[in-house]
This record gives sequence, C-alpha cells and structure tokens, in this order.
Amino acid sequence: MVAIALGSAALVQAAQPIIDNERVTVWDTTSPLPPAEHDFVAVSLTKKGTAVLGRKGEVPGKEGARTIVIELKDHPVAPLPNKSGYPNAFPRPHVKKLFENDRVIVWSYRWNPGEPTPMHFHDKDVVVVYEEDTALKSTTPDGTSVLNEYKDGQTKFNLRDRTHTETLVRGTGSAVMTELK
Repeated sequence: MVAIALGSAALVQAAQPIIDNERVTVWDTTSPLPPAEHDFVAVSLTKKGTAVLGRKGEVPGKEGARTIVIELKDHPVAPLPNKSGYPNAFPRPHVKKLFENDRVIVWSYRWNPGEPTPMHFHDKDVVVVYEEDTALKSTTPDGTSVLNEYKDGQTKFNLRDRTHTETLVRGTGSAVMTELK
C-alpha cells in the first residue's frame, strides 16, 4: 500500500503495516490511506475509547489524526468452544461495547489499579490498541505471571485459546479491543 500525503506538494511515501497476517493488516497512520481493500476498523488515538467501522473502498485515516487502521481480511475463523471453566474474555466489568457486526466485536476497556480482571478465556483472535503507557501483569491459571509494558498506540495481535487474568501494575491503562469473528 502507498500512502499519499495531501498538501500543496504531493508527497508519496511507502506505508508499511505494523501487523500483517492472514486475518488482518494493521496500519498506524496520521494521513489518509488509499481506499481500503477490505472492511476496516479505525481506532482514533486522538479521541480515546472510540472506533468506527469502515467499508471496502472507503478512505481510512484522517489528516493529522493518529489512527490505527485494522483491515479485516477475508479469513474468518470460528470461535473456539470454551472448555476452560472460566468465562469468555468479553463482556466483563468496566467494558463498553462500541459496536458489533458479522466480522468483529469492538470493545473499549479501562483497567483499574489494584483490580484484576476476572480470570477469562479468549475464544477469538483479538487486535488490542493500547491508549496509554501502562504495565500489566498477566497471570495464567497455573500461577505463571508475566509483566507486559505497553506504550500509547502500541498495537498487538493476540491469538485465541488463551486463559489469564490481568492486573494494572503501573500507570493507567485503557485499550480498544477488536475481537475477530
């Protein structure tokens, strides 16, 4: 994909995706991208806790507004049956559903200091866009813990079939999470 910066002088730059796999291509941009090849979710980093659904052929991104664009490739994967004994990752306390369609469920979530999420199972792949610098401790049912540090705008693709709880260790923490159907 090639990004074209708008302005008095036409500047063309090669835009490289930050994530590219069989399910999604993810772009971190401050300029409009060429028309999307697939439907997409656009997560605004200037207007925290928001996302919009875009359609194939529309122009994702906005001049001067940092946006994470998640292009949804035509590679659906059925959710896994939850045999973990724990609830699915979503819904959960303190989460807000932004929208849902036949391809995605998009959530806005804020971690609270000292309040771990319930132990939960991820039955779907998820793209997480962190909206603040934060440190989260992830703990699996067997007690194994890992400390993960994230920066504002950092984006991760997490595979389904995971069970864990998370606790905010440092900073504040919020994210927009796009579950892929």
